Amino acid sequence: MDVTVIGHGSLMSGLGLSSSGTFQVRQAGVVSLSGCRRGFAKLSRYGDRFATDLEATTLPLAGRTVPPTSPPHGEVEALALTVPLDDFYRLAKREGYAPAALQRIAELAQAQGANLTDFLWQLHAEAGHDLVAYRRRLFGLTDFTSPHYIPHPVRLEDAGFALIFLAPGFEGTGSDEVISVRQRTGVRGLMSTREAWQQKPNEDQLAYFLSCFLGGAHGINIADFLASVVEEPPLATELASRLDQFLAKERERFLATTGLSPEQYRHSFGEPETALARSGLGDFLNGGSL
Repeated sequence: MDVTVIGHGSLMSGLGLSSSGTFQVRQAGVVSLSGCRRGFAKLSRYGDRFATDLEATTLPLAGRTVPPTSPPHGEVEALALTVPLDDFYRLAKREGYAPAALQRIAELAQAQGANLTDFLWQLHAEAGHDLVAYRRRLFGLTDFTSPHYIPHPVRLEDAGFALIFLAPGFEGTGSDEVISVRQRTGVRGLMSTREAWQQKPNEDQLAYFLSCFLGGAHGINIADFLASVVEEPPLATELASRLDQFLAKERERFLATTGLSPEQYRHSFGEPETALARSGLGDFLNGGSL
């Protein structure tokens, strides 16, 4: 069984992915997500920094695969990776969600002759596409939920269903006994890059920004991340300097981590110069407007 997982932060770059080892990626591409916005919100398990999250304005979450030649349309863009179950379990563990709980869901799905993503979509639909009701049903099936990130289904046009990890907030994790990190730290809304930096002006946060923004090397539009950076000139200068240093090896690291061939990569993400221009990262590095 393969699972398509959507990364909206550090999972978008080879630098970010490589911290979890290598993967058998069957397919990869840029996806555009409608009815949501992205920012920084959840205090990380891995350092003194805020990690990314999405807030949905329309449920259920939906998106579509974006060809590398297609211009951005102002929606949140992320990276979709189709991987075997064992690799997906490793990604889930990285996000603070128990692999054993997902294995239980996979077993239930297989018993019904369904894919894990199809099963969770059905669970979401049965809950009326209500986040809290869905999380409670998920907890009821697995006796587990996470204060960090929880997998939620996304319908992709012409590509079936995918999963994305969202950080629960004050609305709850699905269990009254498990309080979300966002609630414990009092983070109600998403922060821009500048606002997150003002809260955590440290090396951990800077390194995390880098792992997210390098997703722009693959054509993922990151204008939402970059928009507030230009309002903080010292941060913009430091980020540009570090991105320049890491950019040369990002594609090579991405290929080594995902196992994609150069031909597969070009088909999904296009040529490096085109990808940089599309993502907004090229203009940022050249000191231009986004």
